[in-house]
Amino acid sequence: MLHLPRGRREIRLAELVRMLRIPVVLDDGQALDVAASVGAAALDVIGTRDLSVAQRAADAALHDGKHSGHAVLATKEHATVPSINGRRAGRPGTAGWGRVA
Repeated sequence: MLHLPRGRREIRLAELVRMLRIPVVLDDGQALDVAASVGAAALDVIGTRDLSVAQRAADAALHDGKHSGHAVLATKEHATVPSINGRRAGRPGTAGWGRVA
């Protein structure tokens, strides 16, 4: 868990996204472009100190930001996304087991 003041969160998340876009250079000199989706949750924003809820909210925010090129900071709504065994319903590995919470 990392504490960041409210005014710095979006800035630091944008910096993280920029760093994750830096091409990876292989031993033979070939550069590979990379991409990543980023979702984050701040306990004061989602209104809970429950880390399992925070993880679920961050996962839902990540899903909302996929392919956007931007990090998404979870809202209270992200914290209420239904899950199966702690994973967002519909994610690979959730079909056929557990229950929607």
